[in-house]
Amino acid sequence: MTVNCRISIDNRPEATDVVFQAVPRIGESVSLSVDGSAQDLRVSRVVHVPDGTLEGAAIIVEVTTNIL
Repeated sequence: MTVNCRISIDNRPEATDVVFQAVPRIGESVSLSVDGSAQDLRVSRVVHVPDGTLEGAAIIVEVTTNIL
């Protein structure tokens, strides 16, 4: 089973969709392609935003380039 998440890096206005095997946890390190190169980022926040149906639930994962 995979989980579709919306990723926001360092609170930038643009966001991207990423598929994970499981929802990342706060403090976990995730590797993502940023501007064409792989980068390790730290998860700083995970927000579940349901829109009324289980199928339509959205997960927003905020990550940071800063070490926490």
